[in-house]
Amino acid sequence: MKKIKMFMGAVLCMNLLTLSGCDRIVQSAVVEEKDQTEQKKEEKKETVQKIVAEQVQAPETYQTTIQADLRSADREDKETPMTFTLTADAPVKVPDVDAICLKKVKRVAIPEEEQNKIKDTFGKGQPMQEEKNENEQAGTYTVDGLTYRYSYTQSEQVSDVEELGFGIAKFIFDDCGDMTLESSEKKEREERFQNYIKAGSGKVSEKEAKEKVSGLVSGNWEIFESSSKALTEGSTTLEKDDFIFERMIDGVPVNYVRETSLPVNEQALEWENEDGTLHEGQSEGWENEVLTMDFCSGTLQSFLHRNPIEASNASDERLFLLPFDEVKDIFEKTITLQVMTEDKNRLISVDGGSHYRYPSIDAQSAEITITKVQLGYMCMPDSEGSDTEAVLIPVWDFYGTWTSKEPEYEYGNGEDGPVMGDVTMDDAGVPLLTIDARDGSVIQRIQAGWATSMGSKDIK
Repeated sequence: MKKIKMFMGAVLCMNLLTLSGCDRIVQSAVVEEKDQTEQKKEEKKETVQKIVAEQVQAPETYQTTIQADLRSADREDKETPMTFTLTADAPVKVPDVDAICLKKVKRVAIPEEEQNKIKDTFGKGQPMQEEKNENEQAGTYTVDGLTYRYSYTQSEQVSDVEELGFGIAKFIFDDCGDMTLESSEKKEREERFQNYIKAGSGKVSEKEAKEKVSGLVSGNWEIFESSSKALTEGSTTLEKDDFIFERMIDGVPVNYVRETSLPVNEQALEWENEDGTLHEGQSEGWENEVLTMDFCSGTLQSFLHRNPIEASNASDERLFLLPFDEVKDIFEKTITLQVMTEDKNRLISVDGGSHYRYPSIDAQSAEITITKVQLGYMCMPDSEGSDTEAVLIPVWDFYGTWTSKEPEYEYGNGEDGPVMGDVTMDDAGVPLLTIDARDGSVIQRIQAGWATSMGSKDIK
């Protein structure tokens, strides 16, 4: 395992922050394009002819350990650095394809054929009790003693959500946590548990889940993430299996991103009129496509398909992709600066959980673990800023988790200083950094599924 020790002096970091500003520091971590001689151009041309795996020369596993004392002029405690550790022993996923090309993409409606397949498959021929709702088609089914709700919301304009769902109508018993339940709710929960036992057939494998999706939804799909956990009620234990899928386009995945876990500073910001009226931020563009299925004891708990897309060729040209070693170096040089400077609109939440990409700038310590590195597509707006079409570009997503010790000033004792609490971000599908596979630019994803790149470049 490669071990790197980085020690950042207070004077150096503070000078960098003072001279360049937070935003520009992050930008400075992007590798600048080098002047290319004719010989290098020929080498590049030769590299493009190789299959993708030969171009990027990525290892099967990305391994590294980085330790640093991070100081920033924006920290409350300027004398004490953040103890920062980054570790990785993560699989590196590279598409098994000859080439990656630019693609056009547009949002499409969920076809009626898919809607009918979902109802027929999960409704098992039972009649639907329709609900009256102006904004969606909806109804309930009673299947194997369980009450399911079907809903389809069709987008009226491109920026709206297009969504089809089929799932247990009431709350799922294993999601209740330590909530205090009424006696009637406890009884319903126990009855549902027994119904899962009666209707179920045990664990659902990735192969079975993939085959089921392939028969229901058009296009090619791979599993991005799957997880299982045991659920216990009395002396009985059930198996819960969750699956997250990502669309494959010509053998290349459209990298999955869990929208709700993207950080606050990457969502559309609130804005203010000249008269001082404050408006909530509005996401623009499209949200990413989502396809998930959850099972309990082999029985469906929920199915969700949101914002399907359709792709076509933007160009047949084989794209040049940087070697993974260069991408890895960019990541390692940038991640510490991101943690040290990206604090805009980041709120501290000492509650054992967090939806932010990075620890706060005032964290006492931070430990980041890279869990997966994947080369795939990402949706970018076209050069004309269209809200109806976009392009798919190749990117490297570094997925991971983190924990930190954060200050909570509200409950702190004025004499003893702030209380330190543990905060954790461990959701699947949250890229800690996204890097353009073509030129090494660091990309900032936003809530709506678009991205803003560091610096300007032609993406066509």
